[in-house]
Amino acid sequence: MKDMWADFHIHTYWSRDSMSRPKDILKASSKKGLKVIAITDHNEIEGALEMIKEAKLSDIDITVIVGEEVKTSRGDIIGLFLTEKIKKGLSPEETIDLIKEQGGITTIPHPFDRKRRGALGEYTKKIIHKVDFIEVENGRTPSWNNRKAKIFSEKSGIPGIGGSDAHWFREVGKVRTMVKQLRNSKIEIGEIRREEWPPIIAGVIYSSISKAYNFFIHHQPQALLQAHS
Repeated sequence: MKDMWADFHIHTYWSRDSMSRPKDILKASSKKGLKVIAITDHNEIEGALEMIKEAKLSDIDITVIVGEEVKTSRGDIIGLFLTEKIKKGLSPEETIDLIKEQGGITTIPHPFDRKRRGALGEYTKKIIHKVDFIEVENGRTPSWNNRKAKIFSEKSGIPGIGGSDAHWFREVGKVRTMVKQLRNSKIEIGEIRREEWPPIIAGVIYSSISKAYNFFIHHQPQALLQAHS
């Protein structure tokens, strides 16, 4: 198998802090030369399933991995190669076990990003023996926090992986990982590259707008009903 570029951390509009449509993500992925993308919406796999259908309709040669960024009782854990949605709110250990039961693999995203409520932080050390990958390059995480994750990955002997954490389709491929092998839910990683554009702040602003928009859309019918009652 020829080496392929991949982005292992992408969100669609199934995440409340994103408005990115699958078709736009596919176009951006193809333009960036990606051959593998993992759709990792927050506590949801429907975005990934929709992406698979979109890829078939558009006839774009991209492998779509069904993933989920699961909110555990301690922080976020990404499951890849899933067949069913993982329930949020469980302990990290329970979440990892459920991912493994599906034949999936686990990644700890942005583990040491202090500004993220979803960062596992020091708890990562307690579950490291159950983890397959550490995200050592996250497109929305400052370089010093990514560096800490990389050092931790090297010391613990757990392979590093990279992902854009794209919530805006223009962020797709900002961080890309060279895949040397992808077979039977197994990934062999090569180099990881990062682009400087778009800047982190642009993505954060986009997500804030997305949250506000989705809140308005989801609450508008109730508000209108109350206004006319």
